[in-house]
Amino acid sequence: MQLNDLKSGFNGDNTPDENLSVFASLAQILQDIGGISKETISPESRFLDDLAVSSLNFIELIVTVEDTFGVRIEDTEAQDFKTVQDVVDFINTNKES
Repeated sequence: MQLNDLKSGFNGDNTPDENLSVFASLAQILQDIGGISKETISPESRFLDDLAVSSLNFIELIVTVEDTFGVRIEDTEAQDFKTVQDVVDFINTNKES
């Protein structure tokens, strides 16, 4: 998936710029928390298999996403996050306007 795919928008309720902004912010958070280069992160990147995010870093990611985007993520919801796009979609659906 390329940058143009992000611009086309995954979630019909959000503008392409919103999708790109959320993705860019999430990539920055992953870089800050796990030292993962933003250039290696794509929407379909899997946290465990592709990015090797540890369980501790994943928890830190969830807390940072909650604080940054004003969303509440239940443990059961976090367990469903397999890819970066899963989190982007969740944020876009649940963030406060």
